[in-house]
Amino acid sequence: MAETLKKIIEYLNNGNLTRAFALCETSKDKKNEHIIFNIKGVILFKQEKLELAKIEFLKSIKLDESFIDPHKNLFKLNLKSQDFKSAIDNAKKVLELEALKEPISYFNLALAYDLNKDYKKAIELYKTLENQNFKEKKILFNNLAKCFLGAQNIDEAKNYYLKALEFDQNNKLIVNNLLILFLRIGDKNKAEYFYKKAQEIDENYIEFKLNESDYLISKDNIEDAIKCLKTIIDNSKNYVAYTKLSKIYSMIGDLKNSIEVIEDAIIAYPNQKDLKFTRGMQHLIQGEFEKGWEFYEFRDSIVRDSLFKNLKTWKGENLKDSTILVTSEQGMGDIIQFSKFLINLSPLCKKIDFVIYDKLLPIFKENYKNINICKKSEILQNKYDYKISLGSLNKYFYKEKNSNSSDLINFSEDRKKHWGSILKNEKKNIGIVWSGNFFGPKEPSRSVELKNFENLLKLDVNFYSFQNEIWDRDRNFFKTSNIIDYSNKNFTDIVAIIQNLDLVISSDTFFLHLACICNKETWGLISLNADWRWYEYYKYNPYKSLKIYKQSNYKNWDDVLEKVQSDFEEKFHI
Repeated sequence: MAETLKKIIEYLNNGNLTRAFALCETSKDKKNEHIIFNIKGVILFKQEKLELAKIEFLKSIKLDESFIDPHKNLFKLNLKSQDFKSAIDNAKKVLELEALKEPISYFNLALAYDLNKDYKKAIELYKTLENQNFKEKKILFNNLAKCFLGAQNIDEAKNYYLKALEFDQNNKLIVNNLLILFLRIGDKNKAEYFYKKAQEIDENYIEFKLNESDYLISKDNIEDAIKCLKTIIDNSKNYVAYTKLSKIYSMIGDLKNSIEVIEDAIIAYPNQKDLKFTRGMQHLIQGEFEKGWEFYEFRDSIVRDSLFKNLKTWKGENLKDSTILVTSEQGMGDIIQFSKFLINLSPLCKKIDFVIYDKLLPIFKENYKNINICKKSEILQNKYDYKISLGSLNKYFYKEKNSNSSDLINFSEDRKKHWGSILKNEKKNIGIVWSGNFFGPKEPSRSVELKNFENLLKLDVNFYSFQNEIWDRDRNFFKTSNIIDYSNKNFTDIVAIIQNLDLVISSDTFFLHLACICNKETWGLISLNADWRWYEYYKYNPYKSLKIYKQSNYKNWDDVLEKVQSDFEEKFHI
């Protein structure tokens, strides 16, 4: 090794970054130039000059693409700058260059997928290390648990957190992860146990202080939860504390304080787009639509498909003789509700291709006017003039009242007659849905515990459930109830069944939206902390067949269910 390079490395190892960098700048060692560029990148990275460091690492790679060190360093830089897609690429390159594939390299690739929220791929890679000689099994199992939680598999998440805990019963990170898991699923005994254990280990640990606010909420101690989060914010301006505090205020219907917290958070963290998105939702709740739609564009669900990354996003330009690709986003209920804006868009352009999730294809007509309902594989080779995510059509058409999503729905008269002959028509037939996806937005507050329907379910009518997911808290009650389970029916049949029902009662779920666009009389159970669409926006976009029962107290649904029961008995003379 050249003397200059030896000296540079000596300075670097001794922490003398300035001298090491100066020597790199004056070096004329062409043979080791790729190493020197990499060292310059390392120095700049240590100095938090990430963009300059990246340039040096790329220079090193350009000189010698097989030199593995700058690829490893770029991976670290990508994680630091939260560029997780590039981290995936660099982690793959490291594995490609390694003669003997190191377990840590597989772990790093899994971690990059994990942080990019591609949990399926991350789990697959993490699990390849489970039975290998990977030393950090505690971290591995903790990360696997986190990914399973992200993939909405609670049982596996619990399993791997407990496996991780076996390596260190007093690991405060894992204990706190278990605390928040058991709080989330409502296991009060386990939550109590891990709360006390986390408190004993380190009551000043920031994750414990944050989790403590959730624990206090589970105890219905809202005032202390608010005090806890305010203290954290005063001491550290912790980002998570801001978001938790804002959510608590929203939960109890205090929009004014919720807004103030988010505005303070935006001052502290001006580049966090999710804070701006949350503020946008608050604008929409208040009917401040111009600002609301501006901030609505910060939502994560906007489809940024790499296949059409160079395609121009429509922003209100003249669409005459143009074709436009409209992409699905958010939940299935959003797709059902917002699809009507395609009908407003239709006369403005030559053709619309609307890409939806495969499971929704049976619900929609294949074609309506110049609107084509497509799956992704059908549009990959097509050419378009513009693209737009479905939710973004709101700002152009939300005040229009002449469109009807029902026009896009594939109603089958044959299936309607078929189910009309099957349903037990000697009694009234009622569809019922009480909870949404366990991991859905604003859960668990927007869902109703099934036992709250106990009195209603005693009435002499037929109740049909269409929800696939039964939460743990409802499972025993559901099994012993008289509810007929139709959750395994396909969407074509569900639409036909809805048409034959006498009434649908639903919390804020996809099924509520589906029943409404089927023009079936629907009673919607809407939480106090409702989605933004149930406020000022709903005045412009009401469902003709929907009657809303709004919760008045976040703590319970008693008043809502009492009113539903009274109206039900009056309607059906029971």
